[in-house]
Formats: sequence, C-alpha cells, structure tokens
Amino acid sequence: MARRGERPPIGLTWIVTWPLSAAFAALVFLAGEEIRHPAHRTEVALPPPTGSADWSARFPERIAAIDAALHKAPLDLPTPIEDERGSGRLRWTHRLYQIDLPRAQQGQAEAAIEALRGVDPGLTATADTSADGTAVRVGLDGLLVSTLRFRIVEAVTPKPPRARLAVVIGPLGDDLRVARQIVAIEGPVVLSVRPFRPFSREVAELAHLFHREVLVQLDGTESEPSEGGERGETDLDAVLASVPQAVGVAWQGDAGSSPRGGRRFREELDRRHLLYLGAPMHAAAANAPTLPVPAVITGEPAEAVAAQLSAVLDKARSDSGAIAFGAPTEATLATLAQMVPEWRAAEIDVVPVTALAPAVNLSAR
Repeated sequence: MARRGERPPIGLTWIVTWPLSAAFAALVFLAGEEIRHPAHRTEVALPPPTGSADWSARFPERIAAIDAALHKAPLDLPTPIEDERGSGRLRWTHRLYQIDLPRAQQGQAEAAIEALRGVDPGLTATADTSADGTAVRVGLDGLLVSTLRFRIVEAVTPKPPRARLAVVIGPLGDDLRVARQIVAIEGPVVLSVRPFRPFSREVAELAHLFHREVLVQLDGTESEPSEGGERGETDLDAVLASVPQAVGVAWQGDAGSSPRGGRRFREELDRRHLLYLGAPMHAAAANAPTLPVPAVITGEPAEAVAAQLSAVLDKARSDSGAIAFGAPTEATLATLAQMVPEWRAAEIDVVPVTALAPAVNLSAR
C-alpha cells in the first residue's frame, strides 16, 4: 500500500482511476506481468540502446507504428494537437487527442489502448483521472509520444464538420532565414520550394525536420538546359532530387499555362502518387491525386493579407476545405503567426495539404 503523499503504482493507478471492465483490467494486469516477466525473451526484438545513432533514427518510425495501431481501433480519433519535442538528432512529434466519449462507447476506448499491446517492447501506457476525465499517456522508452484525453459524457451531439484550411508559402529556396521563420509558425504551414535554387535542398530538409510538408514549386523556368542547350520537358527526377521529401507539385505559371510535358507530366505525377496544386490540368486517370484550386494571397499590406485569409476561411467553412497560397513576405508571415493560433481557438483546423486529398489517393502513398 502506498504511503501518504506517494502515488500508487502505475498498474493500480490505471485500474482505480478509470472504471474499466473487470476483463480489461485483467488484460492490463497481465500485460504488465508479461512486460516484467516475458515468457519468450528470445523472441522479443528489443530496440537498440537509448542514445545510439540507430535508436534515434528508428524512433520516429516506432512512433508511427504506435499511431497506426491507435487508428486501427474502432475509435473516431479527432485531429490531434501536435507539438515538437526533443532536440538535436532526437526530435519527435507528441500528439494530443481530445475525445468526447459516450459512456456506451467506453469499450471502444479500452480496445484502442489494448490495440497497443505488442506494438513495441518499449511501450508503456498509464492513466490518470481528474475532474475533466481520464488521460491515457503513451510512452516509448520513457519518452511521452501520445496522450489520449477522454471526457466521458452521457451522449454526444453531432457537430458540424470543422473547417479545414491548408496554408502554403512560396516560392522558397533563395534564403534559409525565411524558411526558419515559416517553421516557427504554430501550425503545419506547407513550404513550396523552387528547385535548383541555392538553398532548395536545405529548405526542404529543414521543413522535413520540423514535420512540415513540402511542395515543389514550378513556374516553367526551372528546367535545366538539355545537352543541346534548350529547355525541354520538366525532368521530374532532377526536380525531386533538388527538393527532397516533396509530397506534390505546385504550379504557379502564367494564366492558362501548365507544366512542360502536359499529359505525360500529369501521368508521371499520378504514377508516383504526387499531389498537384494549381490551376486545373488534364488528369492522367480518374483517381489522380488532386487538391482544391488555391486562393492566391497578395503580400501587402498586412490588413489586406488578413482580409484575404478571412475570405479563404469562409470558403473552407462552406466547402469543408480550402487552400491559401501566399508569398513569403514579412506582412504575410507576421499575419499568419498571429492568426493561426486564433483559428485553432475557434476550432478551425489548419492542416497539411495531404489532409485535403481524397482518401483513395493517399492509400497508395
């Protein structure tokens, strides 16, 4: 028995603080016993020692496996609140899920936690109860990677779909300092990078480090000269090598124009499951990954930027999703830094561009 002022053991905290079914409580107890006294030690693939280069490199992959297990459970997880943790080589994204759970669906919540068993030998799950509900904290090798905050309610009134807005900033690639300003904005702002610029690769890698999505921005002038000295069709391999980690292509050419190669270029995007952002272009197939046509935001003055972003937000509410494409001006970045937290407080989801693509497209990625 715990002394006065001491916290009860982890397993006891879980069983006492959330009124789980007796069967599930037994499962949790058995899971703890299995971790302390595994029956088949030789079959458990233990992770590399904490702090090793291989351990740091595999840590994000192991977190992704845990998140995938959560989403496989019959529990409607909302869009998480994400924050970056760690430093140096070891950086990861902590995800907070805030869930209003009808009491009748409590078994589904139990299944969501039970689904984590066996995902990783370094996984731990603890629960604490407060006046606001139950918080389940999921750890990996002693580091907190996910939190599921449940609020048990008698019934949940269906809410209208939340407005989803993707914000893309470009062109980038000439100045690394501007890219640092963008990744410092609170929210998954997407970076659109021109290939073959002095800092194209560095900007893309910085965005990937901060878990921001990257697009390749084309305008018809980016193709490197061919051996004959003339510009030909866009060399997608060279473009993607210049801007690594890109999830798609953003076209910002003259009105009515399209990337060099036309149909063949669109077919190649489809084959690689890369998204296309820009004016409508011939699709290679009916299920080619597509996105809403973006609304272009002018960069000056700040009042105009705010008004245009508000107009795009109205479109996001009516269409359940919209994209704003802005230039990396001081007015645009300062306005975004102010408005993004306000949108979150107003239950408006700022999302990556992939979140607005049809699910059938993303299943092949």
